[in-house]
Amino acid sequence: MTIVILIITLAIIEYIVFSFLAGLAREKYGIKAPAVSGHPEFERRLRVQHNTLEQLIAFIPAMLTFSWMAESIGWAGNTIASGLGVIWLIGRFIYATSYVRDPSSRAVGFMMTIFPTIVLLVGTLVAILVSLL
Repeated sequence: MTIVILIITLAIIEYIVFSFLAGLAREKYGIKAPAVSGHPEFERRLRVQHNTLEQLIAFIPAMLTFSWMAESIGWAGNTIASGLGVIWLIGRFIYATSYVRDPSSRAVGFMMTIFPTIVLLVGTLVAILVSLL
């Protein structure tokens, strides 16, 4: 479970970095709060921050529930969840760099983020069903 917690911690740190970068862009381009538009680079960085927060809401519970349930039925839940978590972290980085450069190029990073979350959620449901049998 330590590696799962490490991955979650790294995901939160990654989000904080994206938030910081959005703040720097706000400052660089003179976008005064509460405005959320005004320069394309600021808007893209803010969108990366917001989308990452949206993804974290599903990813963190999915990772924890899968890890817990899979381990409870004898699967390598921590290892599987950690591997998917690493893919998620890399996917978020690719998403962020792609989105800031050209929003239309974000698909690979997005898929590398959403796919692990879906696998974790489906895996949790399967583990629950197995545990009930």
